[in-house]
Amino acid sequence: MQNRFGLKDFVLIILVVAGAALTWLAMKQADRGWLQNQGLERKLIEIQQVSGGQFAPLESRLAQIEQRLQTIDNRLESGIVAAPSDSRRTGDVPTKPANATGDKDESWARPGVPIQWSSPGTFTTDPRPLPGFTEGGEFVEIYEAKPNKLVPLIAEDVYGRRVCDIVCEYLGSYNPKTLALQGELADAWQYDPSGMWLRAKINPRARFSDGKPVTAEDVRWTFHDFLRNPQIQSEQIRSTVTMIAKVSVISELVVDFEFTEPMYSNESVSLTGFYILPKHFYSKFTPTQLNQYTGLVVGSGPYRMQSDDPDTQWTPGTDIVLVRNENYWRAKPPLARMRVKLIEDELARLTAFRNGEGDMFLPSSPQFAKVIAEKDWDQQAHSLKWVNMKSSYSFIAWQCGPRNGKLTPFADRRVRTAMTMLIDREKMIRDIWGGIGIPITGPNHPAVIGYDTSIKPIPFDLPAAKARLKDAGWEDRNGDGIIEDKDARPFVFEFTTAQGGEVVKRLAAFVKDSSAAAGIDCRINFVDWAKYDEILKGRDFDAITLAWQPSAPESDPNQIWHSRSIDSQGNNFIQWRNAESDRIIDAGRREMDQAKRIKLWYQLHAAIADDQPYTFLRATPWLRFIKKEFHNVNMYPKSLETREFFKPAALAPIN
Repeated sequence: MQNRFGLKDFVLIILVVAGAALTWLAMKQADRGWLQNQGLERKLIEIQQVSGGQFAPLESRLAQIEQRLQTIDNRLESGIVAAPSDSRRTGDVPTKPANATGDKDESWARPGVPIQWSSPGTFTTDPRPLPGFTEGGEFVEIYEAKPNKLVPLIAEDVYGRRVCDIVCEYLGSYNPKTLALQGELADAWQYDPSGMWLRAKINPRARFSDGKPVTAEDVRWTFHDFLRNPQIQSEQIRSTVTMIAKVSVISELVVDFEFTEPMYSNESVSLTGFYILPKHFYSKFTPTQLNQYTGLVVGSGPYRMQSDDPDTQWTPGTDIVLVRNENYWRAKPPLARMRVKLIEDELARLTAFRNGEGDMFLPSSPQFAKVIAEKDWDQQAHSLKWVNMKSSYSFIAWQCGPRNGKLTPFADRRVRTAMTMLIDREKMIRDIWGGIGIPITGPNHPAVIGYDTSIKPIPFDLPAAKARLKDAGWEDRNGDGIIEDKDARPFVFEFTTAQGGEVVKRLAAFVKDSSAAAGIDCRINFVDWAKYDEILKGRDFDAITLAWQPSAPESDPNQIWHSRSIDSQGNNFIQWRNAESDRIIDAGRREMDQAKRIKLWYQLHAAIADDQPYTFLRATPWLRFIKKEFHNVNMYPKSLETREFFKPAALAPIN
């Protein structure tokens, strides 16, 4: 029987095929919808888990979305293109950069050397979850002396540095709680096990206050073209980074440090030794201009100067006004403004604080002891007293070298020792400083690394002091009450101290009276604090009183005590030369084992205590009064973190 295929059969087949196709497409669409529903269900479950089993409010969901978008943005800026490790999309094949581990790109690193990663910069104690948190307001700090100038790496007095510290940043810093090295501008680094190089990777989110990114070239330029430029007056900081031989740009965000030799401080100095400055801003000025400006501070920190105009940024005698850096790349500080007022007189500072003209100041020790006993004072102010990394020690420095081409009497070790015997330090602490502080014997605060507590202070002993002076050739040869040398020249010296309040006057009077008891004519030279820098650089003094405030848990003594820091205009402004101490310092800086290094620092302590280039007066805790209206005030082992302070919303802060 013949099988014939007609038109009717063709139409029937077409209908069957079309129906099958539609059925298949419907099934695929249903599968796709089921997968979408499954994905939506998973997302809803995730949101429920985040919100504790309940659907999160709209604000919370928006915050989650913003956080995820920020994570994606950070990955893109970091060069991380791999999908998250928990990606659930079937068929995804995450692609990682070469030499990457997890989500951290290691392609920038030298192979085989461990990487120190730093967590994203935020607050030590986050103020945002605290009751009453709000943004805005102004914080006014009262300084006891005005800065010499405000130019980073040139302004090296303590007052100028306080300002620069919140406008500029380093590659690294010390954790406020643990004092461990952590990243600041750098989010990771490698340190050569043999101590000859360090490689740092800059956080790709880091920005200067004008919004421009921080780059490796900014690091190189800051070191070689600014800090190392002999025409720029940055001698003090320059003398602390002599171990760095070269800074090289490896890529846009990666920089290498090469060292002259292995030293224990190579890692910390590279990360915390100098601010990173914006090349695009500072390179517009000549060295002469940089040296002459009184205010020229631009950086990447949480605050910036109210004006970037070098002609109007700041002039001595006016308040220093800082505003929040809205381009700050880390967690922004709550307070909108920081203001610095200058009040040199200590009584006037306390009065201004009581009257609401300031929110924080450093009281004198007698003020602190007296005021905290007042009724209801604890309702008005936080009264802070604690020892931290930046606790200072005070001293009288004797000019061991020439002044204006002539040696002072203090070039003789016997005279310096006699001066220490003449000055009753325990009585000074009791009568001048209200009992706050302890006597010390060497070049550190007793609470930090390198201080040998077994070395005891030279006791107050007037007869022994007179005997030492006589042994050095000083005695009253004409009966006028003043001792003279063998050439009949009277012992007259100038004691330089900064102008200030009652404590400064009492200190000067105490030294004058103590000297007179041994037949020495002490003449007081009160000067403005801003002139101290000029006096120290010129070595233009007989005796001067100062205090050192460390900036690291372990201080490198080279800058202050080595003879090489005399000619380089380092901080050996007393021009003290001691071959044995130089040898100890060099050995200590090369010793990588901390336990062995501490033994060398103890030897240095003993050598200095024996030679008495300083008469060490006292070690002091930090003292601060802060208005109670400011919250999140914490006494850290490092110091204070003012960028964490805030005013509660009820106090109606100024925005």
